[in-house]
Amino acid sequence: MAKDLLDLHGHKVEDVWPALDKFLRQAQDQGLSQVRVMTGKGTGKVRAETLRALKLGGFPHKAERLKNGQTNDGVWLVFL
Repeated sequence: MAKDLLDLHGHKVEDVWPALDKFLRQAQDQGLSQVRVMTGKGTGKVRAETLRALKLGGFPHKAERLKNGQTNDGVWLVFL
């Protein structure tokens, strides 16, 4: 998996905060300015918890745009 992508597929809601925190800290330590977080769509619980964590952490984010212009709300661009 790329160092700028966190794939949360298969994670439980309670695992989101620790995984996201570790990933974002590592990305910042590596000097990255933008990363991607893949939540998938599923039931929406992991996605909702991820967005909650990003908002409370003060991380600007937006849904990824596909080449065809569609929004991919299963992958989030996070700006560090």
